[in-house]
Amino acid sequence: MDAFMRSFPLEDIRVRAGGDGRTVEAYAAVFDTPTEIHDQDGHYLEVIERRAFERTLNQLAPAGSRSTWRVGVFYNHGRTLWGTPSERGSMPIGTPVEIKTDSRGLLTVTRYNKTELADEVLENIREGAITGQSFTGGFLRSDPGRSPRGGYRADSGGKLRTVRRQEIALKEYGPTPFPAYPDAAVIGVRAEQAARLLADLPPDERMRLVDMLRTGTPLDSPHGEPPAGPPATGDPTPGSAAEDSPSEGHSARQTIAWAKTRAEIKARRAL
Repeated sequence: MDAFMRSFPLEDIRVRAGGDGRTVEAYAAVFDTPTEIHDQDGHYLEVIERRAFERTLNQLAPAGSRSTWRVGVFYNHGRTLWGTPSERGSMPIGTPVEIKTDSRGLLTVTRYNKTELADEVLENIREGAITGQSFTGGFLRSDPGRSPRGGYRADSGGKLRTVRRQEIALKEYGPTPFPAYPDAAVIGVRAEQAARLLADLPPDERMRLVDMLRTGTPLDSPHGEPPAGPPATGDPTPGSAAEDSPSEGHSARQTIAWAKTRAEIKARRAL
């Protein structure tokens, strides 16, 4: 079973009022929202059905003598900015208090641990610097059941195939600094794809990506002005902040999208 990653921008990710200020509420998935996806299954529209997590939540929820959820909570999926494994990020930052579905999606309530990394993430959530959450899991049942050889592709008229995810096995979730498109679009990309795309960029381009992600400054905005507006769907446009779920590999979605965009621009100019 291949692992897939999906990320969502969440305007309402928040630290629960009252208590010790360490409980965070956020959605890890959104239901019934057709989303354009580029991942190992190809290029298609994905819809996560409302009952997709029903079985996995029953299996992972506390039961009998077990008082904790069997789900990990990691920042950025335990990976670095470039999608490579992070030793520090491999430690859990929180413990699930509640995971349930409602009319919108998969809602998570998480109590953050009293660690340095968890404190940093909490502060970034409070300040609005982290607004997304993502999950990693496997698609156990989909319609169609299997992608064709070479993956899904748009037909001759440009129409994308819709794939409905009917059952998902949840592995872990957590906050990510790379939310997807502003309209809650999702993307799936592999970590190795991220590393490969970034490795192909010249050193100065990689540094510009780092600066953009750290400061929020668009790559093609020399004076730091905000972009004119969000991209439509699919690949981002120069000067706009877009991403995947951008994808699997990890959450380097936005970085990957930027790398892909700049590579495409250079290819066009070379023609």
